[in-house]
Amino acid sequence: MKKDTIFVSIASYRDKLCNNTIINLYNNAKFPENIYLGIVQQNKEDDLDCLHNIYNPRIKIIRLSYLDAKGPTYARYLCSKLWDNEEYFFQIDAHTKFVKDWDIKCITAIKNIKRLGLSNKPVLSHYPRSINDYIIPSYKKFVVTYIKNVFFNKYGIIKYDGAGFINTNNTFIKTPFVTGCMLFTESKFLKDIPFDPSLDYLFTGEEILHSIRFFTHGFDAFIPNENIIFHSYIRNNEPKLWDDIKYENKKLKTIEKVFKVLNSKNNYDANIILNDYGLGYNRTLNDFYNFSNIDIINKKFIKFNDNKNNKNNKNNSYYKNNSDDTNDTNDTNDIYNTKNIIYFILFFSIILLFIFLIKNIC
Repeated sequence: MKKDTIFVSIASYRDKLCNNTIINLYNNAKFPENIYLGIVQQNKEDDLDCLHNIYNPRIKIIRLSYLDAKGPTYARYLCSKLWDNEEYFFQIDAHTKFVKDWDIKCITAIKNIKRLGLSNKPVLSHYPRSINDYIIPSYKKFVVTYIKNVFFNKYGIIKYDGAGFINTNNTFIKTPFVTGCMLFTESKFLKDIPFDPSLDYLFTGEEILHSIRFFTHGFDAFIPNENIIFHSYIRNNEPKLWDDIKYENKKLKTIEKVFKVLNSKNNYDANIILNDYGLGYNRTLNDFYNFSNIDIINKKFIKFNDNKNNKNNKNNSYYKNNSDDTNDTNDTNDIYNTKNIIYFILFFSIILLFIFLIKNIC
Protein backbone atom coordinates (compact mmCIF):
# COMPACT_ATOMS: atom_id res chain seq x y z
CA MET A 1 0.00 0.00 0.00
CA LYS A 2 1.36 3.45 -0.97
CA LYS A 3 1.12 5.36 2.32
CA ASP A 4 -0.67 8.75 2.34
CA THR A 5 -1.53 8.52 -1.36
CA ILE A 6 -5.00 9.15 -2.78
CA PHE A 7 -6.57 7.51 -5.81
CA VAL A 8 -9.20 9.79 -7.39
CA SER A 9 -11.86 8.07 -9.48
CA ILE A 10 -13.43 10.25 -12.20
CA ALA A 11 -16.10 8.95 -14.57
CA SER A 12 -16.61 11.56 -17.30
CA TYR A 13 -19.34 11.58 -19.93
CA ARG A 14 -18.68 14.20 -22.62
CA ASP A 15 -17.87 16.65 -19.84
CA LYS A 16 -16.17 19.89 -20.88
CA LEU A 17 -15.39 20.66 -17.21
CA CYS A 18 -13.34 17.49 -16.76
CA ASN A 19 -10.12 19.22 -17.82
CA ASN A 20 -10.67 22.11 -15.39
CA THR A 21 -11.55 19.65 -12.62
CA ILE A 22 -8.18 17.93 -12.95
CA ILE A 23 -6.27 21.22 -13.01
CA ASN A 24 -8.16 22.52 -9.98
CA LEU A 25 -7.65 19.24 -8.14
CA TYR A 26 -3.85 19.32 -8.45
CA ASN A 27 -3.54 23.08 -7.91
CA ASN A 28 -5.33 22.83 -4.57
CA ALA A 29 -3.69 19.67 -3.22
CA LYS A 30 -1.20 20.11 -0.38
CA PHE A 31 0.82 17.18 -1.69
CA PRO A 32 0.04 16.82 -5.43
CA GLU A 33 2.79 14.22 -5.75
CA ASN A 34 0.61 11.88 -3.66
CA ILE A 35 -2.47 12.22 -5.89
CA TYR A 36 -3.16 9.56 -8.53
CA LEU A 37 -6.07 9.71 -10.95
CA GLY A 38 -8.07 7.02 -12.70
CA ILE A 39 -10.31 8.49 -15.40
CA VAL A 40 -12.85 6.85 -17.66
CA GLN A 41 -13.60 9.29 -20.46
CA GLN A 42 -16.60 8.67 -22.72
CA ASN A 43 -16.38 11.29 -25.45
CA LYS A 44 -17.54 12.15 -28.92
CA GLU A 45 -14.74 12.89 -31.40
CA ASP A 46 -14.89 16.68 -31.09
CA ASP A 47 -15.33 16.79 -27.29
CA LEU A 48 -12.59 18.35 -25.18
CA ASP A 49 -10.25 15.68 -23.84
CA CYS A 50 -9.96 15.46 -20.07
CA LEU A 51 -6.17 15.60 -20.38
CA HIS A 52 -5.98 18.47 -22.86
CA ASN A 53 -2.59 20.12 -22.23
CA ILE A 54 -2.11 17.97 -19.13
CA TYR A 55 0.89 15.66 -18.87
CA ASN A 56 1.14 13.80 -15.58
CA PRO A 57 2.55 10.29 -15.05
CA ARG A 58 0.23 9.85 -12.05
CA ILE A 59 -2.85 9.93 -14.26
CA LYS A 60 -4.29 6.84 -15.95
CA ILE A 61 -7.12 7.12 -18.43
CA ILE A 62 -9.42 4.79 -20.33
CA ARG A 63 -10.89 6.47 -23.41
CA LEU A 64 -14.18 5.08 -24.70
CA SER A 65 -16.50 6.23 -27.42
CA TYR A 66 -19.65 7.80 -25.98
CA LEU A 67 -21.55 5.13 -27.91
CA ASP A 68 -19.97 2.48 -25.67
CA ALA A 69 -21.06 4.17 -22.45
CA LYS A 70 -23.33 2.17 -20.12
CA GLY A 71 -23.96 4.71 -17.38
CA PRO A 72 -22.05 5.76 -14.25
CA THR A 73 -21.94 2.40 -12.49
CA TYR A 74 -20.06 0.70 -15.32
CA ALA A 75 -17.72 3.69 -15.73
CA ARG A 76 -16.95 3.70 -11.99
CA TYR A 77 -16.21 -0.02 -12.18
CA LEU A 78 -13.65 0.66 -14.92
CA CYS A 79 -12.18 3.50 -12.87
CA SER A 80 -11.66 1.17 -9.92
CA LYS A 81 -9.58 -1.12 -12.11
CA LEU A 82 -7.05 1.70 -12.49
CA TRP A 83 -6.41 1.78 -8.73
CA ASP A 84 -2.85 0.75 -7.90
CA ASN A 85 -2.54 0.30 -4.13
CA GLU A 86 -3.06 3.94 -3.18
CA GLU A 87 -4.03 4.16 0.51
CA TYR A 88 -7.16 6.27 0.06
CA PHE A 89 -9.95 6.26 -2.52
CA PHE A 90 -11.80 9.41 -3.58
CA GLN A 91 -14.76 9.19 -5.96
CA ILE A 92 -15.94 12.45 -7.54
CA ASP A 93 -17.71 13.68 -10.66
CA ALA A 94 -15.93 15.36 -13.57
CA HIS A 95 -17.41 18.79 -12.74
CA THR A 96 -15.90 19.54 -9.34
CA LYS A 97 -13.83 22.23 -7.60
CA PHE A 98 -11.66 21.76 -4.51
CA VAL A 99 -10.78 23.81 -1.45
CA LYS A 100 -7.15 24.48 -0.62
CA ASP A 101 -5.41 21.46 0.94
CA TRP A 102 -8.41 19.24 0.27
CA ASP A 103 -6.23 16.13 0.39
CA ILE A 104 -5.04 16.78 3.94
CA LYS A 105 -8.56 17.71 5.06
CA CYS A 106 -9.94 14.38 3.79
CA ILE A 107 -7.21 12.24 5.31
CA THR A 108 -7.31 14.12 8.61
CA ALA A 109 -11.08 13.69 8.81
CA ILE A 110 -10.83 9.92 8.40
CA LYS A 111 -8.05 9.72 11.00
CA ASN A 112 -9.98 11.90 13.46
CA ILE A 113 -13.14 9.82 13.15
CA LYS A 114 -11.11 6.73 14.00
CA ARG A 115 -9.17 8.50 16.78
CA LEU A 116 -12.42 9.67 18.39
CA GLY A 117 -13.75 6.12 18.36
CA LEU A 118 -16.69 7.03 16.11
CA SER A 119 -15.94 4.27 13.60
CA ASN A 120 -13.17 1.91 12.55
CA LYS A 121 -14.44 1.95 8.95
CA PRO A 122 -15.42 5.56 8.20
CA VAL A 123 -16.58 7.02 4.90
CA LEU A 124 -16.99 10.72 4.03
CA SER A 125 -19.90 11.30 1.69
CA HIS A 126 -22.63 13.81 0.82
CA TYR A 127 -23.94 15.96 -2.01
CA PRO A 128 -21.38 18.79 -1.99
CA ARG A 129 -22.38 22.43 -2.05
CA SER A 130 -22.97 24.05 -5.41
CA ILE A 131 -20.00 25.31 -7.37
CA ASN A 132 -21.77 28.68 -7.23
CA ASP A 133 -20.85 28.74 -3.51
CA TYR A 134 -17.19 28.03 -4.21
CA ILE A 135 -16.05 31.31 -2.68
CA ILE A 136 -17.84 31.44 0.67
CA PRO A 137 -17.02 33.29 3.89
CA SER A 138 -14.82 31.37 6.31
CA TYR A 139 -17.54 31.42 8.95
CA LYS A 140 -19.66 29.23 6.66
CA LYS A 141 -16.99 26.57 6.16
CA PHE A 142 -18.85 24.18 8.49
CA VAL A 143 -22.26 24.75 6.87
CA VAL A 144 -22.41 21.73 4.59
CA THR A 145 -25.06 19.92 2.61
CA TYR A 146 -26.50 16.54 3.53
CA ILE A 147 -29.14 14.10 2.32
CA LYS A 148 -32.25 15.17 4.22
CA ASN A 149 -35.09 13.29 2.50
CA VAL A 150 -35.62 10.36 0.18
CA PHE A 151 -38.60 9.10 -1.78
CA PHE A 152 -39.62 6.18 -3.98
CA ASN A 153 -39.65 6.90 -7.71
CA LYS A 154 -42.07 5.42 -10.23
CA TYR A 155 -40.03 2.21 -10.38
CA GLY A 156 -40.13 1.77 -6.60
CA ILE A 157 -36.44 2.66 -6.28
CA ILE A 158 -35.27 4.80 -3.36
CA LYS A 159 -34.04 8.18 -4.57
CA TYR A 160 -32.44 11.07 -2.68
CA ASP A 161 -34.64 14.16 -2.63
CA GLY A 162 -31.90 16.72 -3.01
CA ALA A 163 -30.05 18.00 0.03
CA GLY A 164 -30.39 20.53 2.83
CA PHE A 165 -27.87 22.60 4.77
CA ILE A 166 -26.60 21.73 8.22
CA ASN A 167 -24.01 23.34 10.49
CA THR A 168 -21.69 20.58 11.65
CA ASN A 169 -19.90 22.85 14.15
CA ASN A 170 -16.75 21.03 13.01
CA THR A 171 -18.10 17.68 14.18
CA PHE A 172 -18.77 14.45 12.30
CA ILE A 173 -22.45 13.62 11.81
CA LYS A 174 -23.37 10.09 10.81
CA THR A 175 -25.60 9.54 7.77
CA PRO A 176 -27.08 6.38 6.23
CA PHE A 177 -26.37 7.58 2.72
CA VAL A 178 -23.36 7.66 0.43
CA THR A 179 -23.40 9.48 -2.90
CA GLY A 180 -21.75 9.06 -6.26
CA CYS A 181 -20.22 12.55 -6.49
CA MET A 182 -18.31 12.63 -3.18
CA LEU A 183 -17.04 9.48 -1.49
CA PHE A 184 -13.76 9.34 0.42
CA THR A 185 -12.51 6.38 2.42
CA GLU A 186 -9.62 3.98 2.85
CA SER A 187 -9.05 1.92 -0.28
CA LYS A 188 -9.29 -1.36 1.58
CA PHE A 189 -13.06 -1.19 1.02
CA LEU A 190 -12.46 -2.37 -2.55
CA LYS A 191 -11.79 -5.88 -1.28
CA ASP A 192 -15.19 -6.17 0.40
CA ILE A 193 -17.22 -3.85 -1.83
CA PRO A 194 -15.92 -4.11 -5.39
CA PHE A 195 -17.76 -2.08 -8.01
CA ASP A 196 -20.43 -4.04 -9.85
CA PRO A 197 -19.92 -4.09 -13.66
CA SER A 198 -23.37 -5.53 -14.36
CA LEU A 199 -25.58 -2.53 -13.47
CA ASP A 200 -25.88 -1.15 -16.98
CA TYR A 201 -27.59 2.24 -17.42
CA LEU A 202 -28.35 2.55 -13.71
CA PHE A 203 -28.63 6.11 -12.43
CA THR A 204 -31.22 6.26 -9.67
CA GLY A 205 -30.48 3.17 -7.62
CA GLU A 206 -26.69 3.39 -7.77
CA GLU A 207 -26.37 5.44 -4.59
CA ILE A 208 -28.91 3.66 -2.39
CA LEU A 209 -27.50 0.27 -3.37
CA HIS A 210 -23.97 1.45 -2.57
CA SER A 211 -25.21 2.86 0.74
CA ILE A 212 -26.67 -0.50 1.72
CA ARG A 213 -23.54 -2.38 0.71
CA PHE A 214 -21.30 -0.09 2.74
CA PHE A 215 -23.62 -0.23 5.75
CA THR A 216 -24.01 -4.01 5.78
CA HIS A 217 -20.24 -4.45 5.43
CA GLY A 218 -19.82 -2.50 8.66
CA PHE A 219 -18.79 0.88 7.25
CA ASP A 220 -20.13 4.12 8.70
CA ALA A 221 -20.84 7.12 6.47
CA PHE A 222 -20.33 10.64 7.81
CA ILE A 223 -21.10 14.08 6.46
CA PRO A 224 -17.77 15.91 6.03
CA ASN A 225 -17.18 18.25 8.96
CA GLU A 226 -16.45 21.06 6.49
CA ASN A 227 -16.85 21.85 2.80
CA ILE A 228 -14.13 20.10 0.83
CA ILE A 229 -15.39 20.04 -2.75
CA PHE A 230 -18.03 21.91 -4.74
CA HIS A 231 -20.15 20.44 -7.51
CA SER A 232 -21.60 21.86 -10.72
CA TYR A 233 -25.34 21.21 -10.58
CA ILE A 234 -26.74 23.34 -13.40
CA ARG A 235 -25.89 21.39 -16.52
CA ASN A 236 -29.11 21.53 -18.52
CA ASN A 237 -27.42 22.26 -21.83
CA GLU A 238 -24.65 19.69 -21.47
CA PRO A 239 -24.65 16.30 -23.28
CA LYS A 240 -26.52 13.55 -21.46
CA LEU A 241 -26.32 9.81 -22.04
CA TRP A 242 -30.10 9.43 -22.37
CA ASP A 243 -30.18 12.06 -25.12
CA ASP A 244 -27.39 10.36 -27.08
CA ILE A 245 -28.40 6.73 -26.61
CA LYS A 246 -31.81 5.10 -26.27
CA TYR A 247 -31.51 2.44 -23.60
CA GLU A 248 -34.89 2.28 -21.85
CA ASN A 249 -35.45 -1.43 -22.45
CA LYS A 250 -31.91 -2.31 -21.36
CA LYS A 251 -32.26 -0.20 -18.22
CA LEU A 252 -35.46 -1.92 -17.08
CA LYS A 253 -33.63 -5.20 -16.50
CA THR A 254 -31.18 -3.46 -14.16
CA ILE A 255 -33.99 -1.56 -12.42
CA GLU A 256 -35.83 -4.83 -11.79
CA LYS A 257 -32.67 -6.31 -10.29
CA VAL A 258 -32.18 -3.39 -7.90
CA PHE A 259 -35.87 -3.41 -6.95
CA LYS A 260 -35.62 -7.07 -5.97
CA VAL A 261 -32.52 -6.39 -3.88
CA LEU A 262 -34.15 -3.50 -2.04
CA ASN A 263 -37.18 -5.66 -1.26
CA SER A 264 -35.26 -8.78 -0.26
CA LYS A 265 -36.24 -10.41 3.03
CA ASN A 266 -32.64 -10.61 4.20
CA ASN A 267 -29.00 -10.23 3.17
CA TYR A 268 -28.78 -13.80 1.96
CA ASP A 269 -31.67 -13.38 -0.48
CA ALA A 270 -30.18 -10.12 -1.74
CA ASN A 271 -26.84 -11.78 -2.36
CA ILE A 272 -28.42 -14.51 -4.47
CA ILE A 273 -29.33 -11.68 -6.84
CA LEU A 274 -26.09 -9.70 -6.55
CA ASN A 275 -23.66 -12.64 -6.58
CA ASP A 276 -20.09 -11.42 -6.06
CA TYR A 277 -21.16 -7.80 -5.54
CA GLY A 278 -23.45 -8.29 -2.60
CA LEU A 279 -24.22 -7.12 0.89
CA GLY A 280 -22.10 -7.84 3.93
CA TYR A 281 -23.18 -9.68 7.05
CA ASN A 282 -21.98 -7.21 9.69
CA ARG A 283 -25.45 -5.65 9.67
CA THR A 284 -28.76 -6.61 8.13
CA LEU A 285 -30.76 -5.01 5.36
CA ASN A 286 -33.50 -4.30 7.91
CA ASP A 287 -30.92 -2.61 10.15
CA PHE A 288 -30.25 -0.19 7.30
CA TYR A 289 -33.93 0.62 6.82
CA ASN A 290 -34.37 1.18 10.55
CA PHE A 291 -31.32 3.45 10.69
CA SER A 292 -32.39 5.45 7.63
CA ASN A 293 -36.07 5.72 8.66
CA ILE A 294 -37.26 3.99 5.49
CA ASP A 295 -40.44 1.93 5.52
CA ILE A 296 -39.70 -0.46 2.68
CA ILE A 297 -43.04 -2.27 3.00
CA ASN A 298 -45.24 0.80 2.65
CA LYS A 299 -42.71 2.69 0.52
CA LYS A 300 -42.49 5.63 2.90
CA PHE A 301 -39.76 7.73 4.45
CA ILE A 302 -40.00 9.12 7.96
CA LYS A 303 -38.24 12.49 7.94
CA PHE A 304 -35.23 12.95 10.18
CA ASN A 305 -35.44 15.10 13.28
CA ASP A 306 -32.70 17.59 12.44
CA ASN A 307 -32.41 18.84 16.01
CA LYS A 308 -31.54 15.33 17.13
CA ASN A 309 -28.30 15.57 15.15
CA ASN A 310 -27.48 19.25 15.35
CA LYS A 311 -29.25 22.07 17.19
CA ASN A 312 -27.83 24.71 14.86
CA ASN A 313 -29.11 23.14 11.65
CA LYS A 314 -30.41 25.76 9.25
CA ASN A 315 -32.04 23.94 6.36
CA ASN A 316 -32.64 27.02 4.22
CA SER A 317 -32.12 25.61 0.77
CA TYR A 318 -32.28 22.51 -1.40
CA TYR A 319 -30.18 20.98 -4.10
CA LYS A 320 -32.75 18.98 -6.01
CA ASN A 321 -32.10 15.70 -7.78
CA ASN A 322 -33.39 14.99 -11.30
CA SER A 323 -33.29 11.58 -12.92
CA ASP A 324 -33.89 9.62 -16.05
CA ASP A 325 -37.17 8.31 -14.66
CA THR A 326 -37.98 11.59 -16.29
CA ASN A 327 -34.36 11.95 -17.31
CA ASP A 328 -32.44 10.38 -14.49
CA THR A 329 -29.01 11.50 -13.39
CA ASN A 330 -26.92 11.55 -10.28
CA ASP A 331 -25.95 15.07 -11.31
CA THR A 332 -28.05 17.12 -8.96
CA ASN A 333 -29.70 20.12 -10.60
CA ASP A 334 -29.75 23.35 -8.63
CA ILE A 335 -33.52 23.63 -8.20
CA TYR A 336 -34.23 25.40 -4.96
CA ASN A 337 -36.99 24.43 -2.54
CA THR A 338 -39.98 22.93 -4.32
CA LYS A 339 -42.36 24.93 -2.11
CA ASN A 340 -41.10 28.18 -3.62
CA ILE A 341 -41.95 26.91 -7.09
CA ILE A 342 -45.45 25.95 -5.98
CA TYR A 343 -45.97 29.38 -4.39
CA PHE A 344 -44.86 31.06 -7.59
CA ILE A 345 -47.31 29.01 -9.69
CA LEU A 346 -50.17 29.82 -7.29
CA PHE A 347 -49.31 33.52 -7.30
CA PHE A 348 -49.13 33.61 -11.09
CA SER A 349 -52.48 31.78 -11.36
CA ILE A 350 -54.13 34.30 -9.03
CA ILE A 351 -52.82 37.18 -11.17
CA LEU A 352 -54.24 35.58 -14.31
CA LEU A 353 -57.58 35.00 -12.61
CA PHE A 354 -57.65 38.61 -11.44
CA ILE A 355 -56.97 39.89 -14.98
CA PHE A 356 -59.72 37.62 -16.36
CA LEU A 357 -62.27 38.93 -13.83
CA ILE A 358 -61.36 42.56 -14.53
CA LYS A 359 -61.86 42.06 -18.26
CA ASN A 360 -65.27 40.44 -17.75
CA ILE A 361 -66.43 43.18 -15.37
CA CYS A 362 -65.36 45.88 -17.81
